[in-house]
Amino acid sequence: MDNQIIITELDFVRLSKLVHSTQNDKSVEIRNLKFLSEELGRAQRVESKKMEADYVTMNSEVEILDPDTKRTMVLKLVYPQDSDFKKGRISILSPLGIALLGYKVNSTISFEVPKGTKKMKITKIIYQPEANGEYTT
Repeated sequence: MDNQIIITELDFVRLSKLVHSTQNDKSVEIRNLKFLSEELGRAQRVESKKMEADYVTMNSEVEILDPDTKRTMVLKLVYPQDSDFKKGRISILSPLGIALLGYKVNSTISFEVPKGTKKMKITKIIYQPEANGEYTT
């Protein structure tokens, strides 16, 4: 797994504010906030207009492959208030959401689940806001 992640400056600012504003929110798991904060701290940041189209950014829609079951699923990485697992909208504050952020197509990501660590492969970016000229949403 390639450990370098790349995120936009805008995502960095918004997610840093989210981490800060939810630190005392009892409905958010502290370990998820810590993990997101660590990921933000090690991320390479770029201007939205310079973001490569094969990286997962906020509001990206991606296809991921579960290597254990060989099944694919389509997910959209969203802010917590927009999350709805049944509709494939994964919160950035979930272990899977945090693991997706900043990785590119063909990366294998790993995240914690109740029974240990799960791995998934990012197979396709279906939609990325920056690739479509959307730099503020």
